[in-house]
Amino acid sequence: MSGHVVGMVTCGSKAEARSLAQVVLKSKLAACVNIVAGVESHYWWQGKLERGAECLLLIKTTKAKSAAVTRAIKAVHSYDVPEIIFVRIARGERRYLKWLRGAVATLALLCAATSSRGDAIDDAVKQLRSGNEETRVEAAERLAQLGGERAVKQFRAMIASPGAEARQMAVSGLLRVSETDEDLELVRGRLQDGESLVRWSAALALGQSGRREAVPWLEMAAKSDASELVREVAVESLVKLRVQLFWWRSLGAVLKEARKRKQFVLAYFFVPESSNCRQFESAVLAAPEVSERMLGFVCVRVDAATHTAEARLYDVRGAPTVLLLDGEGVELARAVGMVEKERLLARMAQARRGSESFYELQRRAQRAPSDVMANWKVAETCLDEGREDLAIPHLRNVICYDEANRSGWTADALLALGVVLGHQGRHAQAAYCYEQLLERWPAFARKDKVLYCLGLSRLALGQREKGRGGLEQLTREFPDSVVVKQAGQVLEKLGAK
Repeated sequence: MSGHVVGMVTCGSKAEARSLAQVVLKSKLAACVNIVAGVESHYWWQGKLERGAECLLLIKTTKAKSAAVTRAIKAVHSYDVPEIIFVRIARGERRYLKWLRGAVATLALLCAATSSRGDAIDDAVKQLRSGNEETRVEAAERLAQLGGERAVKQFRAMIASPGAEARQMAVSGLLRVSETDEDLELVRGRLQDGESLVRWSAALALGQSGRREAVPWLEMAAKSDASELVREVAVESLVKLRVQLFWWRSLGAVLKEARKRKQFVLAYFFVPESSNCRQFESAVLAAPEVSERMLGFVCVRVDAATHTAEARLYDVRGAPTVLLLDGEGVELARAVGMVEKERLLARMAQARRGSESFYELQRRAQRAPSDVMANWKVAETCLDEGREDLAIPHLRNVICYDEANRSGWTADALLALGVVLGHQGRHAQAAYCYEQLLERWPAFARKDKVLYCLGLSRLALGQREKGRGGLEQLTREFPDSVVVKQAGQVLEKLGAK
């Protein structure tokens, strides 16, 4: 049995259904909500048989979140006695359930961080000794979600336990929190366990690991294990391993393999205990269209916390980061942070097309500061990847060598430079950029953002009235702008002082 559930909630209109869906989704209490309109409900209410048209919400979440979902729904539902029912998901497609866990894991991990990650792990370890089987299973799942060195140590200890249940939970969780060869061997050893259920779990875990080393071990289990169930899962795991993406573990080895295959490299830099990385893996890398496209690359996972030299070599400043490289290790494109799958697919397509690499553009821009296109593309890439300090000289080149904005990028470069300088606390220079932009291009398409940023810069410089004036101009000229709300909040604070 999994720890996933489907919540069923009825309400009187589609508008309310959409509102309820937003409540649970924005609070990270569910991964997905389906709204089924046109439900005809027949029910008893206050002694009378009633009938009415309703909408049904199907809320995909975890059992751990069900109480919070109930509280959130009851707080805003229009019914006095709302229907809130949870049904356990006995089994589901592995990647979908992994995505479901990841989608709702963020809030749980944030809460764990607030109350101390150590306390959360202590609680999970304590519940592993519960007398209730379901509690023990949920504790093992929570430990696998938390990850980290203490989780690894706990699963390593359990894998040598005299209890078959503990060994089974350990082989199911260990390869989710560790990628070392040592722990892969520990799970391999359980293929010889005296309990068939443990062997079954080991074969399943190896099939989900994506490790090519497991193929011959599973072939042996499929051929000779005494249990028919173990042989069957070994065969299923072999099928998965043979068609799914293989992750390499060494960047040096993968570059050599890429040259041999004449393919490009996808290097995924991650941090094992990062909730963002886990969410990125489940929501983006595990998406079918992304996984399918990745089959055309030689893929490598790089632990950025351990392989710091490689992270520095490629200027990886955070995780998750995906680099697209050629066989010589030259960067063709990158995607930084929690990018959407469409953006990652676009970067992968860019690399496959063999378009000019970032470093080639960078060399062009350095050799020719007057090459406005090269400088803008380098600056845009650096900004997109969070490397703002590297973008500054290229933004200045665009502004200097295309004062008339013939390229159409100069105004954007002034805005971007102002934002970067503001982030660095250089508010006087940032304000000058915004003032120049408004003076030279008063009909700039993003004038609302310029006014907002200029107002904040002036306030940061102690120019209270000028800052207020800029924000008030924004609210008058662009009442529907997305930044008006923030501007209004700033003006309220100013008025309260």
